[in-house]
Amino acid sequence: MKRKAGSVLRAACCVTETKHAVRNTNYGRVYQVRRYAIVLALLVLLLSTLACGIGGPISGRNDDIRRAALAYELATRGPVDEVLVAFDFTEVRGNLGFKGGNTVWLNWTAEGEYFRQRDATKSYLFLHDLNRDGGSASILIDRGNGGEVQHRKLSLREEGGAWAVVSDEPATDPASP
Repeated sequence: MKRKAGSVLRAACCVTETKHAVRNTNYGRVYQVRRYAIVLALLVLLLSTLACGIGGPISGRNDDIRRAALAYELATRGPVDEVLVAFDFTEVRGNLGFKGGNTVWLNWTAEGEYFRQRDATKSYLFLHDLNRDGGSASILIDRGNGGEVQHRKLSLREEGGAWAVVSDEPATDPASP
């Protein structure tokens, strides 16, 4: 039995082949969209990790030192409008408990730019150059008020799981921007 080109059987065969081809094309597109979504999600995760830090126990200890230094400085020399904190890319920005104004976390790429553009009429504390060695630490603090800046070096010691300031002296080599 010979089939003609326009017969029903021939048309049904072509429709099946066409549906199969369309299905394969759509499968490829769906797979490609899923792949892009996965790549995008991984890229967002990577960028957020770089922006916010990877955290860990070291950054938590650094925040404990910063909290103790900030509390001491505010109790000793009075309130400020802003607290500026220098941090590394591998650190997570935490809450230091400052409620008197803005807390600004600055990595080394943003420090100079922020100081050039900040409102000079606001007072600030800049916590930077934190060095930790076992149960002791030191941190430099710059207190700015108008055009005047005081540079201090605080030494801290861990006592009973909490950090306490053990010495407060003028900084000999200010490293503020």
